[in-house]
Amino acid sequence: MADMTTPPDAPTTGGARPGRRLRDLVPAAAGVALSVVAFVLAAQIPEGARLTQFSPRWWPESLAVLLLSLSLVLAAGALLRPTVVVAEDVPETATRQGTWRLVAMVASIVGYGVLWYFVDFRVSTAVLFVALTWLGGGRGWKALLLFPVVVTTILYLLFGVLLRVPL
Repeated sequence: MADMTTPPDAPTTGGARPGRRLRDLVPAAAGVALSVVAFVLAAQIPEGARLTQFSPRWWPESLAVLLLSLSLVLAAGALLRPTVVVAEDVPETATRQGTWRLVAMVASIVGYGVLWYFVDFRVSTAVLFVALTWLGGGRGWKALLLFPVVVTTILYLLFGVLLRVPL
């Protein structure tokens, strides 16, 4: 039971749970694992003829190095900072609606991969953003029409036109 002399929103430094530090290290470990997978997958990209000084492996390897660096910084921060437990840090209990939203979002992303195989990138990406926005609570024409069209247009211009990635 909480002490009545301290306000309920005051941080508590003593008596931190031992699993707290481990919970802070989980995202860093996931980032390290993901960067290792990215390195392995990037190593399988064929080099081809070197028309420029950058190989096709350059961008994935750069992202993997950045992810590994940020994960190590996150791990160092989790290990070196003092553990402070604030009442706001305690996660709420899972609800049926939250579980449904998570499953629906993952299914939407899987469906996007399947839809992209049959339909153009611009159409399938717009449909994905409409679905994710609606599942995230977005309502109205700006959230469900304008936002997906603007994001899809930016992605298409960046990757399809500027970087000439075959979409």
